[in-house]
Amino acid sequence: MINITLVYLKNICKMKKNVLKLTCLLLLLPVLQVFAQSEIPTRHNNLKLGFEFGMNVMNGKLDKPEQIRENHSYGYYSRYYYNESDYYDYGFFGDYNDVLTNYFGIKPEYFIYKNRIGIASGVRLTFAYSELSSDRNDYLWRLREDGLNTYYVQIKDIRQNNLLLSIPLEIRFFTNKREFPVQHYFKLGASFNYLIKTETQVNFVNQNMKKYKDEIQNQLPDNQNDFSAFLFGAVGLKIGRFKEGTMSPWGNIELHFPYLLLSNNSFAFNKGMKDNGFPFGVGFQVSFQIPIGKNVPIGSK
Repeated sequence: MINITLVYLKNICKMKKNVLKLTCLLLLLPVLQVFAQSEIPTRHNNLKLGFEFGMNVMNGKLDKPEQIRENHSYGYYSRYYYNESDYYDYGFFGDYNDVLTNYFGIKPEYFIYKNRIGIASGVRLTFAYSELSSDRNDYLWRLREDGLNTYYVQIKDIRQNNLLLSIPLEIRFFTNKREFPVQHYFKLGASFNYLIKTETQVNFVNQNMKKYKDEIQNQLPDNQNDFSAFLFGAVGLKIGRFKEGTMSPWGNIELHFPYLLLSNNSFAFNKGMKDNGFPFGVGFQVSFQIPIGKNVPIGSK
């Protein structure tokens, strides 16, 4: 009888231990599940590496050097009316000047909010070009004055090339909630530029006048502001779509408008924001993107 009682008590103890273990396991399951979920990466974050090319032209107030011999006007009264005429012997320059830029860059883009919002930044080499020319083949530049004498040289044009190191910052938004082979988007972007190198080229009518190049360059407007910035809006098309298990590249074509210059005296012959508000223009960009890591479709959670 005693032996039977002991065996019964042992079985009860074993049963209690098993129940205790099962209870502890059930209590730990929610905690283990939380840790397990935190170790599994979310699928809505995606990264793509892009290679881009772009071009834009901005129109701003002309910073015309005073050394240019300008057209003159005269007026006279006749018996019946007042007449005003212009001399156009020296060419016409207008009031505005264009700055043309083109660039090449590498730009990673990180996607959030179900891959519908992309945040991109990278590095670019930007080439900026501006030119001082008239509507004629040449114009006169006042070199110096000596007493009663004034000395001029004939110039075809003056060109300046700037090399900039640029850091872009762009945010784009896909309006569709899921991915399509061709999909449109909107973008807001900026570019912060630092001047690396500048080169000014003076083209003369008479090549014997090249000896005055340095003297003319010293008379040009001071535009050695090393920093410049652009701001732009854009609308574009993404071409390409997600393919399970493959590296699915994207192509992008976008139009930039307006393209705004947010700095002063950064480019020759252009005043920038000074006296002209925001010089603006238009541009475009094309890019090719390849996925890094996971290849996740737009709209995935």
